Amino acid sequence: MTKMKFGAWLRPAPGMSPDELRTFRQEHPAGAWTLLDVRQPKEYQERHLPGATLIPLPELKERLSELEPGKPVVTYCAVGGRSRAAAQFLQGQGFSEVYNLSGGIKAWDGQVATGPESWGMELADPGDSPGQAIASAYGLELGLQACYQALADQAQDQALRELYQRLAGFEDKHMERLQDAFGKLEPGLRQGVELSDDGRSVRMEGGWDVDQFVAHHREQTQDPAEVVMMAMGLETQAMDLYLRLAQRMELASSQKVFQELGGEELEHLRYLGKMLEEMNRD
Repeated sequence: MTKMKFGAWLRPAPGMSPDELRTFRQEHPAGAWTLLDVRQPKEYQERHLPGATLIPLPELKERLSELEPGKPVVTYCAVGGRSRAAAQFLQGQGFSEVYNLSGGIKAWDGQVATGPESWGMELADPGDSPGQAIASAYGLELGLQACYQALADQAQDQALRELYQRLAGFEDKHMERLQDAFGKLEPGLRQGVELSDDGRSVRMEGGWDVDQFVAHHREQTQDPAEVVMMAMGLETQAMDLYLRLAQRMELASSQKVFQELGGEELEHLRYLGKMLEEMNRD
């Protein structure tokens, strides 16, 4: 463990506003920094920032080896008290770039993810190759497309049906990018793995069962703005899942696959946000 630097321990870590965190996330690719949640598991399960690593403050000293001192760290908790203490502790342990989210998650007005740390982790094995990681993501994208298409088929309103079909079309672009990435892998990394779209995936982005999600949301999504907000929630959960999967992968190349997918979901979220703004102006 790095020797305690008492001057750093006494110096408060810089605060970071929610808007500054959004900018920071846009400028720093996934994997290049750590978003650290120091609350308790139950708080994390209720809602957390997408891609956050959970290490409760009482466990931070013992689990310090799970963090990389060379990467920037942004800490957060409920309102900022616990994360302020965590940030100062990390500074004292030699972490050179540490920030504390001012106001904690209660001050965050963006999308949040839900569920325990284990949610969706069974969808990829830690030892998976890049090819297997891409295949897992391809199945989830295919599942989300099937979800949107099922909702489109059930929609009574033509405009709503067209919106669902438009969202389903986005997944075509995602799958095309995955197919391209898969094709560029060395043959050995593709061995024994196939990207298949015959039939339908039963799981979708975010980790949900397709049929269960469709049944639950069939009567709850009758307004276009609500549909876009639902899509934003799905993309948030997908980003969270991909970034958490990246954290557990053993191969750096497989980590990169999921990190890049998480970054793409962030871009998709921005696009959906613009769609929602346009709807609200009409």
